[in-house]
Amino acid sequence: MIYVACGSLMIVVGLFWLVIPARKPNPLYGYFSFLARVNQASFKFAQKRASLYFMLFGLIQVLLGLLIHFLQWDRYFLVWLLTFYFFILFSIIWTEKSLQKFLRGRGELPHDYVEPDKVKHTRTKGFKD
Repeated sequence: MIYVACGSLMIVVGLFWLVIPARKPNPLYGYFSFLARVNQASFKFAQKRASLYFMLFGLIQVLLGLLIHFLQWDRYFLVWLLTFYFFILFSIIWTEKSLQKFLRGRGELPHDYVEPDKVKHTRTKGFKD
């Protein structure tokens, strides 16, 4: 039932963000990331996209939770407890990918932005990595 509870909470958060979006970047309310704070257009895009992804993945999680309950797989609670947060991560990852595409299409992707998947750790003499 943890999937149903977490999915329902994600749907509620997504609805709040859709109906009452954050007006300005705020770490306590709304979607808050480096790319979302590039400019006002990217912030509004991020709020809308994050709310939709939270509702989508929340719905998927609720349906999966109901399927687990009807198949009587509730006894594998530890597995569900260790995997429910993936849906939260998926919504954040998809929002960031959408923001990258949005900003790249407008030519406003910051010049110092490095995609997290392409970070290369190289040792430089005299500097600590």
